[in-house]
Amino acid sequence: MRLKKYAKKKNCITRSQTINISEIRKAFVEYFKDRDHKQIVSSPVIPFDDPTIMFANAGMNQFKDIFTGQKKAEHPRAVSVQKCMRAGGKHNDLENVGRTGRHHTFFEMLGNFSFGDYFKEEAISYAWEFITKNLALPADKLYATVYTDDNEAYALWEKIAPELKNGRILRFGKEDNYWSMGNVGPCGPCSEIHFDRGEKFETGQDAVVNGEADRYVEIWNLVFMQFNKKPDGTIDPLPKPSVDTGAGLERIACILQNAESNYEIELFQNLIGAICDITGVKYSHEAAGLSHRVIADHIRALTFCIADGGGLSNEKQGYVLRRILRRAARHGRKLNMQEPFIYKLVSPLVDLMGDVYPEIKEKQTHIESVLLAEEESFGRTLDTGLELFENVIGTMKKNKTDVVSGEDVFKLCDTFGFPPDLTRVMAEEKGFTIDDHGFKQLMEKQQKQSRQAVQQNATSTEQIKFMLDEILKDALPSGTKTEFVRDVNSLESNIIEIFEFKQGEVPYLVIIPEKTPFYVEGGGQVGDVGTISHPLFKARIDTTIKFKNVIVHIGQLEEKKYSDIEEITNLNIKLTIDKNNKLDIKRNHTATHMLHAALRQVLGEHVRQSGSYVGPDKLRFDFSHFQPMTTKEKLDVEKLINARILDGLAVTTFEDSLENAKKTGAMAIFGEKYDSNVRVVSIGTFSKELCGGTHIDNVSQIGPFVLTMEIGIATGIRRIEAVTGREAIAKILQQKSAISEISEIIKRPAEEISATIKEMGKNIIDLQKENKKLKSEKFSTGTTTVGHEIEMNKFKFVPHNFGKVESEEMAGWVDRIKTINQPLVTVATGIVDGKATFMGGANKASGVHIGKISKEVLAELGGRGGGKDSFAQGTFPSDLDPELIFSTLKKKLEETTK
Repeated sequence: MRLKKYAKKKNCITRSQTINISEIRKAFVEYFKDRDHKQIVSSPVIPFDDPTIMFANAGMNQFKDIFTGQKKAEHPRAVSVQKCMRAGGKHNDLENVGRTGRHHTFFEMLGNFSFGDYFKEEAISYAWEFITKNLALPADKLYATVYTDDNEAYALWEKIAPELKNGRILRFGKEDNYWSMGNVGPCGPCSEIHFDRGEKFETGQDAVVNGEADRYVEIWNLVFMQFNKKPDGTIDPLPKPSVDTGAGLERIACILQNAESNYEIELFQNLIGAICDITGVKYSHEAAGLSHRVIADHIRALTFCIADGGGLSNEKQGYVLRRILRRAARHGRKLNMQEPFIYKLVSPLVDLMGDVYPEIKEKQTHIESVLLAEEESFGRTLDTGLELFENVIGTMKKNKTDVVSGEDVFKLCDTFGFPPDLTRVMAEEKGFTIDDHGFKQLMEKQQKQSRQAVQQNATSTEQIKFMLDEILKDALPSGTKTEFVRDVNSLESNIIEIFEFKQGEVPYLVIIPEKTPFYVEGGGQVGDVGTISHPLFKARIDTTIKFKNVIVHIGQLEEKKYSDIEEITNLNIKLTIDKNNKLDIKRNHTATHMLHAALRQVLGEHVRQSGSYVGPDKLRFDFSHFQPMTTKEKLDVEKLINARILDGLAVTTFEDSLENAKKTGAMAIFGEKYDSNVRVVSIGTFSKELCGGTHIDNVSQIGPFVLTMEIGIATGIRRIEAVTGREAIAKILQQKSAISEISEIIKRPAEEISATIKEMGKNIIDLQKENKKLKSEKFSTGTTTVGHEIEMNKFKFVPHNFGKVESEEMAGWVDRIKTINQPLVTVATGIVDGKATFMGGANKASGVHIGKISKEVLAELGGRGGGKDSFAQGTFPSDLDPELIFSTLKKKLEETTK
C-alpha cells in the first residue's frame, strides 16, 4: 500500500501548513518535555493490573496509584500519549462509531500530568499556549468551560486568556464538567477547551458548546484531581491536588487538517483507501460510507488490543473485542465481502503506526492469524445463525405473530453471535419487525451484570483497602513504610499498627510491621502465608496487602493471652513464613520464566505473556499464540525445560536501570508497571526477565517439570498449566499407577499400551460400521413393516415418526422404496443426535419430486431442507409436532398431483 507522504514541519506551525498526526504527537510531547515533564510510555490498552476498568480509557489510568497516594511519583510532572479504548463499561462509544465524525473505539490521548506539583493556573497556561502558539489555532474560535462552582478556574481563564472574556468562558454542571475514572477512584472538576468549526456544521439547537452537533468540538479536558471517591460513595480530598489532562489526538488533527471529520484525516484516509482496494467499493463521505468508517476504526481497536495481550472470547474484554470483530465483518458483508478480509488491513495499519508503536509491528503475524481465525469462525456462526433464525420465523408463523421477540434477538446475538442489525434486515425482508425495546432491555441487563462482575473482581481487596483507609487515615505518619526483606524465612520486627476485627465469630488480627519476610501478591505470584507470634498471641497469616507504603498482614487469631489490644500495640513480634509453601512458589515462579523462554524457542518469538498465576500448587501461563499446541510441541517444551533443569543453571538477580535492562535483552512482562530501577532475573543464558518476585538459587531445585494442560481461553490466547517439585513427583507417580492398572486390564506390557489401544479403537469403529450397516438394511427386505400407509390419487403416502433414532436406521427405512415397484412416497421424522430431523423419499413411479416439495413445506413451518427428486432431508423446530409436517406435506402432494 502506498501511503501519502507529508513534509516534515517544525514544532510550531502556521495555519497555512498541513501537519500530520505524527507531527502533532511529537510536538505535544516535546512541548511538555521542554517544561520538565518526564515522557512516560503508554500503558497497555488491556489493563491486566486494574480489575476496576475493562480497557485503558484515559491517560491517567496508569497513574491511579499515584493520584490516590498509594504510590510515590518518581517524577512530579509527566507527559504521555496513551492508547485508549472506549467500547465497554462506563465509557462506551461503540454505537456512535462511524455515525459521527468524532467518536472512536480506539484513539490516542495526549496528556500532561502534575503529581502534587503545579495545579490549575499552570495547567490552563500550558494548554492555552500550546493550542494558540504551537498549534496556531485562532483564539477567536476557542471556548473554555468550567465546573459550575469552580470560580477559581473561571478567574484564571479570564486572566490567562482575556480573549475569552466576551462570553466564551461557560459554566456547566457535573454531567459535563466533572470527571471520574469510574465508580471509585480519583475525581474532580474539569475545564474543557472547545473549538468552533463554523456555521458549516450548524445543526439547529444542538449546535452549542457541549451539544451533540459537530460545530463545537471538545479538544482538551483539564481535570483538576482534588478528590477520591470511595466504594461507599463518600468523597475525600486527595493528599496533594494534581492535574490530569487529556486531548484527543484525532480530533486535533481533524481541525488542523481542516478535515470534515476525524475520518478525513490522513491516517484514516489511508486505511479507508486500503479498504476500498480490498473490497472494490468506492468510499462516500456521506451515510453510504458508514461501513468503511466502522471497519477503519475497528481494525485499529482489534490490532492494538491483540498486540497488548487481548484475545477474542465470550468474557470481559474478549467479549467486547469479539463483538467489534463481528461488527466489522458484518459491515464487510455490506461491502460484498463474503470471505475473511479484515486481517488484510493489519499490514497497512502497521505501515502507518508501527514506527510509533513497535508492538504492532512485532506481533503483526500473530494479529493477522488471530483475526483470520475469528473471521472464519464468524462465517460458520452466520451459517448457524441463519438456520436458527429460520426456526424462529417458523415458530412465529405457527403462533401467527409478526414481531421477533427481544428474547429471540438477544439469544441469537448473545449465545450465537448473530448481529442484531442482521436479524433486523432479515426480518424485514420477510415482512416482520423486531422488538428493539425488549432486546435493548436485555442487553442493558447483561451489561449491568458485566459491570457488577468487573467490580466484584475487585471487591475484596478494594473493601479491605477502604476499611484500612478509614481506620488508618490519621494513624500513619507521613513517610511510614514497611521494609520487605528477601530470602529470609523468619525475622523479628516492631509493630507500626495493630487492630482486631471479627468475621462472624472468628477473630482476626491486622498487623503492620516495620519489616517483613512476607511477599505481597504481585506479578502473578501469590502472597506468602505463615505466622506472626508473640508470647501474648499467635495469628496465622493468609493475606498480605500493599497499602500505600506499608505491608498489611491479615490473619486468624489462633492464640490470645491479652485482654486489651493496647497490651500488644508496641511489641516486638516474630514473623515466620511457611518455608515449604514458599519453596514450592519459588520453584513454580522460576519454572514460569523457563516456560516462557521455552515457548518462544519452540513456537516462535511472537509468544508473549498475557497473564499468569504462580502458587504453591501449580503454575499457569497465558500466552499469545493462534492455534493449539501439537503433542510434539508440548513434548519439546517439556524436554527443553527438564534438560535445562538437569544442567543446573544458576539463577541470578541484580538491579539495573529500566532502560539499560531492556537494552541488554531483559524481557518486560506484559501489563506490569516498572520503576526507573528494576530487578533483573537471569537463568544462565536461557532466560532474562524483569521480575520482582521470589526465585530459587539454582534450577536443579525445581525438580521434575510436567505440563498438565494446554487450552485456548480466547482466539489468539492459549493457557498452559504445569507442576514442579513435589506436585510433579505426585503427578508422575499417579500416571505410573494408572499405566500399570491399564496394563493389567488389557493384559499387555506398558510399552505396548499405545499400540494395543489403537488396535482396540479400530476394532470398535469396524463394529460400529457393521452395526450401522445392519440397521440401514433392516427394512430393505420388506419383512419389517413401519409406518401407516395412506392411499392417495396416484401413489401411496407412508409417514412415520421414529422418535429418538440413528440417521442410518431412518435413512434405511426411507430408501427401501427403491425395492418396491408400486408408486410410493415415504417421509420420516425423528430426533437424530438431539436434532429434529426430516427425511423423505419418492420412487420414480410416483412422479413426485420430493426434494422441491420438502423444501417448501419445511420452510413454511420454520425448518430448512430439500434435496433431489428421489430423496430429501432437513431439520425443523424441535417444538413442532411431526403430525403437522405430515398433514402439510400430504396437502401439498394432493395439490401438486391433481
